[in-house]
Amino acid sequence: MENYEKAGYLKEPFRVFHLRDNVSGEMSLHYHDFDKIIVFWGGKVNYMIEGCYYELKPGDIVLVGHGQIHRPVIDNQVPYERSILYISTEYLRRYNAPQYDPSLCFERAETEKSYVLRLPEAVRADAERTLLRLEQCGAGKQYGYKLEMQLLFLTFMLEINRIVESGQKFREISPEAVYNQKIVEILNYINDHLAEEISGERLADTFYVSKYHLMRTFKKETGYTIHRYLTEKRMILAKEKLLKGIPVVKVSEECGYGDYSTFLRAFSQNTGMTPSDFVTQRRPLLK
Repeated sequence: MENYEKAGYLKEPFRVFHLRDNVSGEMSLHYHDFDKIIVFWGGKVNYMIEGCYYELKPGDIVLVGHGQIHRPVIDNQVPYERSILYISTEYLRRYNAPQYDPSLCFERAETEKSYVLRLPEAVRADAERTLLRLEQCGAGKQYGYKLEMQLLFLTFMLEINRIVESGQKFREISPEAVYNQKIVEILNYINDHLAEEISGERLADTFYVSKYHLMRTFKKETGYTIHRYLTEKRMILAKEKLLKGIPVVKVSEECGYGDYSTFLRAFSQNTGMTPSDFVTQRRPLLK
């Protein structure tokens, strides 16, 4: 990898933290194989997700889907307080129902190309209380706490998804933050066309910029080369399709690989295993 990394590991269905610290140094761009929700309580933080920057305010709910590159830019002169929930994507899908998708909040954030909910206190109050109870339950470890944590987790996700489904607006990119609108548009374009042939030349022609200027700017703004970013996003899509039971050859085609052997090589380099081994390892979480 280059100036970004896959960070954090999650072996359990979900994990909750409550942190208040003075973080030192600048965090690097990174991504996770799991979904993440942050409730921001205090501090001075700008949060970057997929090229979009947000100046956080207390009570903001930050939704970071698996595979999305992000980092907080933190003023370490002010204590940074937040609740963090790591969520196994496969575990969340276990609770899909005909009239309920527990991943709705992450999917809507991706559709809106915006990743922060800024809600009136009355709207977010129930979800905040549930999250704080979830934190306290995990710390106390009383009789039956694991079952209680599971119920509180599912309740919290239901409350967040009800808020999103009700039509609450996502936060726009912070007008105070500095970001490159062209790069945001290119990131969105890449994510919408993963099944197609994409190259630096094609992007340069599509967005009317010099190929070499685009390559330099893209790396500066995201920490990725275009090729590496495209490969990572295709691998994330491939994993999702494999876990849905789509045949591997069809997955290869639907993720922009005309040649199966090229897909197999890229997948093995990315995960350290074959597609069939990946499915065998991850499928139990879906049961």
